Amino acid sequence: MLPLLLVPPALSTAFALAPVRRPFAAAAAGWVVSLPALELPVHTGIGVAAVTAGALAVGPVTTADRVGTGLAALTCGGLAVVLARHRAAARVLDRAFEGFAGSGAVDTTTRTTARNRTPWPTVLLRPWPVRPRSIRARRGLVYGPDPRANRLDLYTPRDGGRPRGVLIHIHGGHFRAGGPSRESRAMLFDHALRGWASVSTTYHLSPTPEAGFPQHLVDIKRLIYWIRTEGPRHGIGADAPIVVAGSSAGAHIAMMTALTAGDPRFQPGFEEADTSLAGAIGLYGYYGRLGAETKDISDPVRHPADGAPPVAVIHGTDDMYTPVKGSRRLERHLRAGSSNPVFYAELPGAQHGFDAVQSPRYLAVVAAIARFTEPLAG
Repeated sequence: MLPLLLVPPALSTAFALAPVRRPFAAAAAGWVVSLPALELPVHTGIGVAAVTAGALAVGPVTTADRVGTGLAALTCGGLAVVLARHRAAARVLDRAFEGFAGSGAVDTTTRTTARNRTPWPTVLLRPWPVRPRSIRARRGLVYGPDPRANRLDLYTPRDGGRPRGVLIHIHGGHFRAGGPSRESRAMLFDHALRGWASVSTTYHLSPTPEAGFPQHLVDIKRLIYWIRTEGPRHGIGADAPIVVAGSSAGAHIAMMTALTAGDPRFQPGFEEADTSLAGAIGLYGYYGRLGAETKDISDPVRHPADGAPPVAVIHGTDDMYTPVKGSRRLERHLRAGSSNPVFYAELPGAQHGFDAVQSPRYLAVVAAIARFTEPLAG
């Protein structure tokens, strides 16, 4: 019985350590199976240890129990490797910032040792981000003509002070699924705690990425316009710096927004609006074309980088859904054409969707993004 109980976490750990690359269907299935071990290695290890100890405590030890104990030991060893990769993320992110030291592009006031310290009580006891009581939430605000597609959740400090800036997060979902406040919640809450207005938004979804282009880009630009014009009604200054972040498909939209500021093709009805950004952030994003018919305008790399704001691109080395080579391509484009700083980091062993739970890895990402956005605040 014990070996059967331990097969699921053992498989999850195996796929976390050695992800399937192809075919895509098998890679996607392997990714789903790997998620418990990949994102919650400590909790998975505790579960394996508890199940094993419970089985050994109820009667004579059988051959099956010995086999199960060996499987448990191998699984816990693998989980230790996964956890080591999590903890390595902080060092990788810190090294990525070294090129910015003294440039004013990032926060350099926090000591490295403090930044790299894992907040274990949060990791162990609060893996799912919960909104702190000091943050006020206003959900389902409408920013455009479609009350279903043009919705946002707004998080602001409850003390009522004027926000220092606005962080917009755009969800992923292959442009056809998803909703606000499901991804990057820890990042949104962290910014609200630091005096920002955090916005989690949705946009028009579509059967295929190309079918929805450029409407989803228009939506985010309309949201920026809404913040400029309607933000004061919600305590946000009309001149507040705006940073746009996105996960997966949302990262594509975020980078397109950063590279097409003021482009009238993507601002119908509000062509004169200022849609420039103080910064842009992409997490495990896809940065290629959305289809053959729109390849010249839907590919971020086909837009000049000379007007790009400071950009942060963070990707996992093991991402099977949006391979890291797309982020490398974007980084080269930005560094070649932009006069603003580009922060780029590859997280060892990270897969797609690493911003769901408060793992050591994602909390290191949240801390790094705080360093990136702090100098951009008003």
